[in-house]
Amino acid sequence: MIAVHAADNGNLRKGARIIECPSCDGGRRVGYIGGPNTLAIRVPEVPVAGERTLVIVYETVVLRTLKVAVADGPVHTLTLAGAGDYLIPARTSLSVYLPAGTTWIRFFNDAGDAPDINRIELR
Repeated sequence: MIAVHAADNGNLRKGARIIECPSCDGGRRVGYIGGPNTLAIRVPEVPVAGERTLVIVYETVVLRTLKVAVADGPVHTLTLAGAGDYLIPARTSLSVYLPAGTTWIRFFNDAGDAPDINRIELR
């Protein structure tokens, strides 16, 4: 399993910001994702290319759309309800193709607000 925290320094945040969150893993999450604001999480040293399960730990109060793209692959669109509180993490998962080596997973919603992202796991 590979786990990466959204607020890690190696990730790219264009307009998205780190938010303190005492109930989140690592005490922080990345919010303000949506519109022109994006989060790209760096996944280093993937040993073998192939299909993996991407687990996303996120927070939202209301129903929000999250778009996810791995490297140059297809965009996956998820509609996420969350736990109804920014202090209660929720999880969702999807199957993605992950290339070998270092790759990027991009989180965005060009049509509105996305949920806050706490961490990801690749299994």
